[in-house]
Amino acid sequence: MSSESAVKLIDDLGSEHPLARYRAVDALSARREEVFDAIVDLLVRGNAYQRAGAAEILGRWHDARTFDHLVGGLKDSDPSVRARCIEALGSLNDPRAETPLLLVLQDAYPEVRAWAVDVLGRLKSRTARQALYAILEDSDPNARWHAADALARSDGKRAIARLMPMLNDPDPGVRALVAELLGRLRARTSLTRLVDLLLDRDYQVRWRAADALVAIGDARVAARIISQLKHTDMGVRWRAAYILGGLKSKRALKPLLAALDDPDAQVRGRVAEALGNLGDRRALDALQARSNDDALAGHLGLVGEIARAAIEQIEKSPRRKATRRT
Repeated sequence: MSSESAVKLIDDLGSEHPLARYRAVDALSARREEVFDAIVDLLVRGNAYQRAGAAEILGRWHDARTFDHLVGGLKDSDPSVRARCIEALGSLNDPRAETPLLLVLQDAYPEVRAWAVDVLGRLKSRTARQALYAILEDSDPNARWHAADALARSDGKRAIARLMPMLNDPDPGVRALVAELLGRLRARTSLTRLVDLLLDRDYQVRWRAADALVAIGDARVAARIISQLKHTDMGVRWRAAYILGGLKSKRALKPLLAALDDPDAQVRGRVAEALGNLGDRRALDALQARSNDDALAGHLGLVGEIARAAIEQIEKSPRRKATRRT
């Protein structure tokens, strides 16, 4: 390599300034044939910044010639470099990466283990899945998070039984993710536990559970959700209305009509929205009575505006014969 500009960029890879490093990575990535040998050598001989940058560049190239060099980088003394090498190996989509990555699962740094988990999840082999099962009980929540996500992607509905116990994980981030994954997988076996999570101490967990219940769409949980329309906590009542509207449960009509008189404007707004989703013309009079409610229902807007939109939604919906309540 003789280009003075390339030499300067390699020097910038070792800079203390992040922006200089990012620009150098972008520029060098576009000059593969000119700097290939120099970048490979840098993965071994550069400072920590340069080694990490070299690993990122090698990953961007998707070049099979870099495989052995990246595997060697898994033993680097700097955990950030090891993590970048793992990410780069994942970009190669080479099944040979499984064996060295399985060894990385014993790395002392949680960040490194988490990256390995993510890449192993893409390989979808039986051995990789078995390793991911073990990581579900890793001491680090970030590693558990990545393992749960990887298993949901690789195993689909087969992962449900493994994910269910993680709704009790001590880390709220893990609980929230698992609730989301179970909703995505339409895991009806998780309904009871998801309803329980509506009262979780963490806000994100409560909302992910609510979204999961709507995604699963099983109206059998409506009875338990309806009772929450009278909860002392406004947030619980608000989420209950949101879920009942998403489920379109006919048995929720009368409780929702009663909840239109909730003392909290945000709850009234969400109830009006839910009634619009139900599409039942029996709600029209009650919604009309709320059409001039000028209280602000948070980000939803004014209660009256939401009520008028619900009226329009119901009036545009086709008339249906009375059906048995669900």
